[in-house]
Amino acid sequence: MAKARIHPTLKLAQAMAPKLVAWRRHLHMHPEPGLKEFETAAFIVERLRELGITEIKTGVGITGVVALIRGARRGPTVALRADMDSLEMEEHNDIPYRSRRPGLMHACGHDGHVACLLGAGAILTKLRPQLRGNVKLFFQPAEESDGGALRMIQAGCMSNPKVVAVAGLHLHPEGPSGAIGTMPGYFTAQCDSIDLTILGRNAHAAGPDKGVDAISVASQVVTAIQTFIGRHTSALDRKLVTFGQIHGGTRRNVIAERVELVGTLRTLEPKGREAVLRFLRRDLPKLVGSWGAKMRLVITESYPPLVNDAGVVEVIREVTRQLLGPEAVLELQKPSLGGEDFAYFGRESGAAAAMFRLGTRDERKGFISTLHTATFDFDDRRVLPIGTAMLVQVAVKLLGHS
Repeated sequence: MAKARIHPTLKLAQAMAPKLVAWRRHLHMHPEPGLKEFETAAFIVERLRELGITEIKTGVGITGVVALIRGARRGPTVALRADMDSLEMEEHNDIPYRSRRPGLMHACGHDGHVACLLGAGAILTKLRPQLRGNVKLFFQPAEESDGGALRMIQAGCMSNPKVVAVAGLHLHPEGPSGAIGTMPGYFTAQCDSIDLTILGRNAHAAGPDKGVDAISVASQVVTAIQTFIGRHTSALDRKLVTFGQIHGGTRRNVIAERVELVGTLRTLEPKGREAVLRFLRRDLPKLVGSWGAKMRLVITESYPPLVNDAGVVEVIREVTRQLLGPEAVLELQKPSLGGEDFAYFGRESGAAAAMFRLGTRDERKGFISTLHTATFDFDDRRVLPIGTAMLVQVAVKLLGHS
């Protein structure tokens, strides 16, 4: 049987594997949090210059980097995006390239995203004589914390020349290693931050009736919110409230007068979001008051839902079939309630934008940890060339090449 022909772009990316792995592992060992990715940005700029890319802007949205690859022929401008920031958590992996910075780790794969985009830049530079149009490379800060995508857009990354389409990838430990998943429409959720403070009254623990127990009220608040979502909103609307932090009390024998709850609201359908917000703002204070306490509520709107453009999604699927074969297409059925500030690239500029997921799960090799865990890792020798080739061909296809 004849050996299957490897697509030329994938072949180029596979030849780059040692370099891609070295880039990723350097970044993994030197993580930086959002808006402090100064060393990361400097590393990226140095690599871009080595690749022969000269049109580079730094400090875009504080630490962002934008590189422009101009095609030899006139045409539209498209963009590819990678996020750069790490998470504030301690790595538990026992690996040679483990994070060297206590309390910081690339646990969401952003080191891999950057390596793939650098690799895409290397190949696109070689393809410059055939390109009809331009490709911008967005190395974006602060996806995990501060909406770096919006900062870059406000700094002008989508103009001069104007970007008509944007694509990005994200590692996906729930998908088989090397598989590509995407879907049109809702892809990730609307995110809102919830800061809720319960105000009670101190008393001795032996006489709780003399005070107002803020811890007891806070417990009831958490239950009331979940009961409202489960029994007073449409089961068809996708939404959740999660409290990740609760702080309160001073001593074991003192009734707490203050409890702070820090959480997040995730929604897809606007009606579901409106219902939960209305309960939090209008009805919950009445419940808290009936228990003798008061509450303060601050809701901060965060990332909007990511709505994938159907046309870009179809390009991603077509490229997957061309590069990897139809068996590599992962048919996603449900959006994620995770947040992703990539959403701003479409919403704020009107550009056609879509993201795809690149599978990393490989049980045989032990790569099974999910994102945002202290043991997340992936087979970079296999995954990075695939991500690189996908970004290249998606950009080429978006420029109108057959």
